[in-house]
Amino acid sequence: MLVLHAKLAGTMLLRILCLIILFVSFQAQAEPASMEDYTTCAVYHRMLASAFKRDGDLQIMAELEIEKMNSFISRAKTAGTEEYGQDLVEQLFQDDWNAILSDMTDQINRSYENVSRLKVRYKSRCAALMQ
Repeated sequence: MLVLHAKLAGTMLLRILCLIILFVSFQAQAEPASMEDYTTCAVYHRMLASAFKRDGDLQIMAELEIEKMNSFISRAKTAGTEEYGQDLVEQLFQDDWNAILSDMTDQINRSYENVSRLKVRYKSRCAALMQ
């Protein structure tokens, strides 16, 4: 009887832990993206567009990446306006853009042949933000 009670208590504890994990996970996903999140994805798609432009046969792919970049820029500025106000958003966006662009350029060692390094870091994150 005691063993059965311990198993039931263990099962109940496991269920409670699962619910807590689901709740925390939901809360983390429910947080709105920041201007920096959107700017990061805009720069990521800018880097992809530049890589595609370097290969003359992939101009259509470059144009698709530019569309994504522009969408993220718009979202970044909207989020920035909500976070910081209309007066600061342009300067803060440009500061973020420059810092992120510099960082990503360093990550690929200033060679668009290494753009796959960025895909590993940003592809899933940016795809989730696009939805």
